[in-house]
Amino acid sequence: MKFLKILFCGGLVSFLGCAGSGSTAGHNDADDIRARAELAYSELDNVALSSSSNTSQDAERPLQTVVDSRFSLVELLQSSTCPDADDLRGVGIAGDASAALVLAQKDIAVQIQSVVAARIEDVRRSDVDADGNEFVQSSLETRTLVLTRLQNAQDAKPIATLNSGDKFGVVACMRRADAARPFIQEFNLLQDSLKLAVKLFEEQKHPLVKNDAFRTAQNAYVRLTDIGSVIKGIGAEFDDNSKLMFESLQQKYSVFRSQYAFYYQLSGDKDALVSQLHRSTFERISERYPVRTAKCTSGLLLKLDISPVECSEGSLGIACVSDLSLSGSSCEGESYFSLQAKVKGAGRYDTKEAKKRLRENVSKGAWFKEWVIELDKWRLK
Repeated sequence: MKFLKILFCGGLVSFLGCAGSGSTAGHNDADDIRARAELAYSELDNVALSSSSNTSQDAERPLQTVVDSRFSLVELLQSSTCPDADDLRGVGIAGDASAALVLAQKDIAVQIQSVVAARIEDVRRSDVDADGNEFVQSSLETRTLVLTRLQNAQDAKPIATLNSGDKFGVVACMRRADAARPFIQEFNLLQDSLKLAVKLFEEQKHPLVKNDAFRTAQNAYVRLTDIGSVIKGIGAEFDDNSKLMFESLQQKYSVFRSQYAFYYQLSGDKDALVSQLHRSTFERISERYPVRTAKCTSGLLLKLDISPVECSEGSLGIACVSDLSLSGSSCEGESYFSLQAKVKGAGRYDTKEAKKRLRENVSKGAWFKEWVIELDKWRLK
């Protein structure tokens, strides 16, 4: 067995180094990260963690070496080094060898968790809004990542098992490639999702579909950035094309959003009252949404049809009614939706009063609330 300098730092070896090993010696940041990592890990079930190790690793576990109890078990374990100096190394001490192996695996798992916790400190923003401004918030759920990644704890192989009195000590090692494998598997799946979202954005013309495809790609990219950062922290190699793909998509999305708008087709109705109702409806729409009256080039074309006003006399006076119909389509004429509303106006004494009430109900009536539900979908937030 090879003997190297002391590698075990208080029962936990950090990816970033330990006392006497480099720039992280004595730094409180690494201690804080490690403490958070252990706290996040504390909820995990040790039995689940070691379920596979208690079976498949029994045959691989080195023979137990009984040592003189006068010597410190911790110091003796320090001299057991991994086959590859770059391997992750964990140490566990317990009342039996199996429990000690579990603790050694946990030691390595906490090191992986330390990288995740460290990456959480970095908050990135890289999104594009309608004005071309960039902002994307990155978040990493530490506990979820750990619970997922510890499924391959059995890849931490025991290389030494020492027995001193009623205590057993185990040194386990894990290749960095093995530690990174679950992260890389998820990364590859997310990268495939990003590719599909980019393809959907490029092939579809429907604005809501394009917008949803971009949001899907955006969410995938944020996750890819987080997981890729962890893989880099572990020190493993992987294929990452996500940045180029997403940056290209961002540029296309920025162009799409800069061209997208609401267009309103003005009416040339000769009936004075119907023309007034057209203007009132347009004013309600334009108060809430930016609307262009120019020729439709790329976006949502709104067309409003208003039926001739019909008035009739009843027991309570005069009632005037008009049907409003708003259609939404692409500039090329592909139909997206159609909205209807029946607006009424009542007059106690004459038709003039009823028509006045009708105009007021078009300008201020509650019917517009139902239209807003549909129109809000097309704002592409």
